[in-house]
Amino acid sequence: MITFAPKETIYYTLLNMGYIQKNLMQGEKVMFEAKFHGIVYFWPCFIAVLAIGIFFISSWSFLLRLILVLAVWLAAFIWAVSIHGGKQYVLTTRRLIFKRGIIKRTSHELLLRKCEGISIEQSLMGRLFGYGSVLVSTGEEKNRYDYIKNPLAFSTCINQQIDNVKDDK
Repeated sequence: MITFAPKETIYYTLLNMGYIQKNLMQGEKVMFEAKFHGIVYFWPCFIAVLAIGIFFISSWSFLLRLILVLAVWLAAFIWAVSIHGGKQYVLTTRRLIFKRGIIKRTSHELLLRKCEGISIEQSLMGRLFGYGSVLVSTGEEKNRYDYIKNPLAFSTCINQQIDNVKDDK
């Protein structure tokens, strides 16, 4: 049997540690934190590199080209930050927690004992680069977790925890 439980000590950044650690129930432990695949930043990076190309190809004045490149870089940076937006998918011993937001926070928590099914969706690019979406169903509702690095490991860990929660009853 494969276990995906983390080591004894879990290191988080200050932003992540604050919310997740403060909202754990008594006796609850973090079992898995899904990581986002770097492919989510492809388009912002592509546009930033394209801006560099425009800087060297364009015949406009140096100052105008520099201002244009800096504006595009700023827009690409804001876009990249908004894509991630402080999103965090965490599996604990009792819940699946989805947190989003840096300034304004939104949190969705799903009790594992309510989960009925899990499925994985991967496109051809997702299969090639190792990312995908994990869908967790609870009755009539489906919770979707997109751009997960190694979605099979995440879904296996969720299934293992669901099994553990249902065995504890």
